[in-house]
Amino acid sequence: MSVSNGEWPAEVLLRKALAHHQLGQLPEAVACYQGVLAQQSGHFDALHLLGSALGQQGRFEEGLQLIDRALQLRADHALAHNNRGGLLLALGRAAEAVAAYDQGLRLQPADAVAHFRRGIALQSLGEAAQAVQAFDHAMQLQPGMTEARQAREALLAGAAQAVPATAPSSLASRGTVNDSQEQSRRARETLQQLEQIDGAPVAGSAEEQARAHMARAESWASVRMYQRASDAFAEAQRLAPQLPLLPGYVLYNRLRAADWHDLAHWRGVIEQGLARGQPAVPPLAWLPCHDDPESALRAARIYGERRYPGARAAVARPASGPAAPRIRLAYLSADFKEHPVTRVLAEVFELHDRQRFEVHGYSYGGHAPDDLSRRLSGAFDRFVDVRGWSDAQIADDLAARGIDVAIDLNGHTEHSRTSVLEQHPVPVTANYIGFPGTSGLPFMDYVIGDPILIPAGDERFYSEAVVRLPHCYLPADRRRPLLPAPPRSALGLPDEGFVFCAFSNTYKIAPEVFDAWMRLLLAVPGSVLWLVQDSDDAAARLRAHARERGIDGARLVMAERASYEQYLARYARADLFLDTFPYNALATASDALWAGLPVLTRTGHTYVSRGATSILKAAGLPELVTTTLHDYEATALRLARQPEELQALRARLAAQRDSCALFDTPAYVRQLEAALEGMVRRARAGQPPGGFDVGP
Repeated sequence: MSVSNGEWPAEVLLRKALAHHQLGQLPEAVACYQGVLAQQSGHFDALHLLGSALGQQGRFEEGLQLIDRALQLRADHALAHNNRGGLLLALGRAAEAVAAYDQGLRLQPADAVAHFRRGIALQSLGEAAQAVQAFDHAMQLQPGMTEARQAREALLAGAAQAVPATAPSSLASRGTVNDSQEQSRRARETLQQLEQIDGAPVAGSAEEQARAHMARAESWASVRMYQRASDAFAEAQRLAPQLPLLPGYVLYNRLRAADWHDLAHWRGVIEQGLARGQPAVPPLAWLPCHDDPESALRAARIYGERRYPGARAAVARPASGPAAPRIRLAYLSADFKEHPVTRVLAEVFELHDRQRFEVHGYSYGGHAPDDLSRRLSGAFDRFVDVRGWSDAQIADDLAARGIDVAIDLNGHTEHSRTSVLEQHPVPVTANYIGFPGTSGLPFMDYVIGDPILIPAGDERFYSEAVVRLPHCYLPADRRRPLLPAPPRSALGLPDEGFVFCAFSNTYKIAPEVFDAWMRLLLAVPGSVLWLVQDSDDAAARLRAHARERGIDGARLVMAERASYEQYLARYARADLFLDTFPYNALATASDALWAGLPVLTRTGHTYVSRGATSILKAAGLPELVTTTLHDYEATALRLARQPEELQALRARLAAQRDSCALFDTPAYVRQLEAALEGMVRRARAGQPPGGFDVGP
């Protein structure tokens, strides 16, 4: 039996609506949005997106009323203001449309589409000169925008009409609706996943039933219903405990849902499984749950042995050829798009010394083009989309091109194709940044770290040879934009009061750290904790945890996902970033520091619990590193109560930003290149991989 719209949880219905909307199936999308509102009449996204969908159906007045209701809930949503402008323009209210676009652009100045549509509204008012300026601005931000170029040319040529005013077609904070084939493919996949939830059979043998529950769990996770996913994985594990990785999937989705009621039980199940050599947990899912580098290595090795059963026989390396004029370097990733890993690496790709290195990019991720992906595709000497290639074809190409070093930017993460390197098609392989820890794989030669991330003596916890850069292992992109931030009130923050910020994913929030955060809110009257809203159910559960600890749930302010530029700008409205433990913020911590926000961390013993320590010391702020939860909490409280000390840290961070090691990307690239040259030198000399440190 199929599930009716009234029976779907609101968040799943919203995903379903977005998928229909993406595919242009407006009646179905409208019905799903209405289903969300029947459950939650004040749901911002449903109000906004239903208003936009009605506008696309020509129901402009109805759509405008809904978007106005949405903006009463969230006045800081740039896209809602812009879509309101489109409806006003369609209603012939051009002056009001310009005002709406102005409001949206104050919140998101880099929106090329909004500048273009503002130009159309100005043109309809007879403001030709201002309209041309708006079209020019749109083309500066998005040079390939044909509509803006055509509108400008038609206006300058004196045409009566440039582009007809239309209802809004650019939608959604959570899934931009556009006409790209990739977005349409993803929308179809979402609907298929929802059908799987609806109709996955639960019959047959215990193992068959378990696999049906696993399929259902994966579908729930794909639409961010992590509690339901976790429960379905738990049922699968009950039915067929012999199936691999299930305890890890349960635990990871518990963490994503902020459901902490039985974490100790599942940690125990995983530890027992690992002790017996069983593949109980994916390596990435295990990292937020412990601070033991030996356990991290064990989990990675067991996982690798299961995934690559023939790998131990595949470590024979091809003979390195004679020294060529340039070292041929290949980066392999599924994430050459707006993604934390490739965001920090973007300028590294661009700054490689082309006299000494020939740089190749192998992309096997399916995603719609974005600003960063367009930038990245031009950052390589050769950039190739290998999505349709087999592992053997990619490996053959690496060998045929004479690649000296292949750098895996995914490791044990989603969409990884580390299997390409299983047969060692190149002389040197390296694990770098994408997976924050050891790969545990016998065919991965090197891991790139630094003396803080991987201190002397910790080499035994890494299957790879350890190469240490002199400062921080994590690079930085100095082209990260810093836009003006909206006022606090537009972000849902109080105008007064201390703002603790923790923009880490929910799965990184350990209950013990959350307890410390709640004690800080109790000790600092009027303060709030600013978190990222991963999903509606996780946000509700975090607020419930707060209430259990004597804190009004409203003091947890949830920030919805935003564009990278908007996300960076938000940091200006926070007072102190609180890091997570044992899984630190890493690239997010670097973002906060770049935006001028001090970060407080606690250091531990693993790669992920030492990463922020490395970042802070490279930023010249070692006093923001603590070693115990007590010191972490005490330091946060002192800084909240002593604004002059916090201001001094901010001032030092601002003064050092252009000179500290963390943001000296040209120096970082030279040091990375020295590391790569050392690896190749050993290979060409016929030596096995061996660890070494790079000098400053």
